[in-house]
Amino acid sequence: MKKQIIEVYKNPGIKVCLYTGQNNPGVAEALGIKMWDWTPQESANVEPWYWNTHTVALAFGCNASFTSEGKEWIEDLITDANQVKDIEIPNVWAGRTGEILNEMQALKRKLPEETLIRLPDIQSPLGVAELMWDQSFYLALLTNPEEIHQLLDKITIFTINYVKEIKEVLGDRYNPSTHPQIWSTREGYYISDDVNSMISPEQHLEYSIEYINRITTELGPVHYHSCTWTEPYFGNIDRLENVKAANWSFGTSADPAELIRRFSGKFFLTPHIDLNVHKEHGIASLNKNLNSACDLTKYLLDNMLENTALYIWFQPDLCEDIDQMKRIYSLLDDCGYAP
Repeated sequence: MKKQIIEVYKNPGIKVCLYTGQNNPGVAEALGIKMWDWTPQESANVEPWYWNTHTVALAFGCNASFTSEGKEWIEDLITDANQVKDIEIPNVWAGRTGEILNEMQALKRKLPEETLIRLPDIQSPLGVAELMWDQSFYLALLTNPEEIHQLLDKITIFTINYVKEIKEVLGDRYNPSTHPQIWSTREGYYISDDVNSMISPEQHLEYSIEYINRITTELGPVHYHSCTWTEPYFGNIDRLENVKAANWSFGTSADPAELIRRFSGKFFLTPHIDLNVHKEHGIASLNKNLNSACDLTKYLLDNMLENTALYIWFQPDLCEDIDQMKRIYSLLDDCGYAP
């Protein structure tokens, strides 16, 4: 199974649809099939910080704050562009990133040797900068581009140092695919680039894509995520270098059939599907009679090209709907995509 997945990573022009429900045992029992999905190894998350988008902002000195529900967040660090010059690049073993690295070491000792450990969420330098700056951030893109670039440069250097240290700690236990939670070879890293919809395509290219490419040059092929894939930003996605796999949100992106046509053959397309994905605006507004996750899965399969490589993550809430997962498995098996 690993060899087949590796071959698609190397040649994303192969027509195939791989999928994972993280080998959900309830689905396996209902199907009567031990290995029903493409999950050759289990992977563990570094909790409770795995999904935190503010980890790097904390490392740079933002103070933690807490919502009324008790969830950790951060306070603004930058209220004046002149502060940027005094911000130092932190030691990756200090603060929250140090806690994460220590927990990774503990997980390596505690978990079975065959269990991989996923890279926790890494936000793009632009996304981190937006978290660190106060509400004047978007104005500063226009009024203080020099200071913005100085900050992005510091965050880029730290991100490279941090992920390199993670790779060193985890060794062959490293899984760089944060979201979606698919299996991956250990080359590369993951980055989330979610600020694009807030700025123009030209600003996105200057302030985000260029820095992501710098990181990729140092860390290897990128598992790229951005919630919003829409036509004005397609050219910027094309400018990304060495993309290994890419993921988007159905709720805020273009018709997935259009994305398949536009990006097939360039990299692994790795969507995630939850139980209620069909209710999200980006799907409901298509008026394609997509009334379930099963319908959406069929829609993806029906729109595949001869060079489309998909690797779908069926999320835990969907895998709890055994009847629907049986229908989805039947669709995939009929197309010849079951392991």
